[in-house]
Amino acid sequence: MKKENLNTINTSGFKVPNDYFEGLEDAILTQALLETHTKASGFKTPENYFDTLDSAILSKIDKPEPKVFNLFSKKTILSISSAAAAIVLLFNLNLFKTTPTLDALDTVTVENYILDEIEINDLNLLIGDSELSQTDFINYDLIEIDDYIDDIDLNDLYQD
Repeated sequence: MKKENLNTINTSGFKVPNDYFEGLEDAILTQALLETHTKASGFKTPENYFDTLDSAILSKIDKPEPKVFNLFSKKTILSISSAAAAIVLLFNLNLFKTTPTLDALDTVTVENYILDEIEINDLNLLIGDSELSQTDFINYDLIEIDDYIDDIDLNDLYQD
């Protein structure tokens, strides 16, 4: 708004609803009458009610205190731990374990294991030259030397 127009305003901007003042007096009196009736709630407690309430409730409950039993007394812990120690000792004494002997091994099983599972290089590490030589496997009585030389392939003797 401009300054010039402020002096020329004739209305205040507030309006009162139609018939507002006709029912106003009755509404105010009704509200005051309701407030006088609602001040009292209608509920009353007897005198000293809250002072005697605790004792009245406790007198109705007549349950004896339950007995308390310890689950883990020293006697039970000692007996359980001694039984567990006896069981552990029994299994550690090797009563149920049998040690295998070389007599019980089957030679076919050992040969198959060596052929299938062990590499040639591993056998070289296990067996030294002093323990095993080629002459241990040759029976000279059965083979003639000439036949032996004839059977050798010369290409096998050459090394690259």
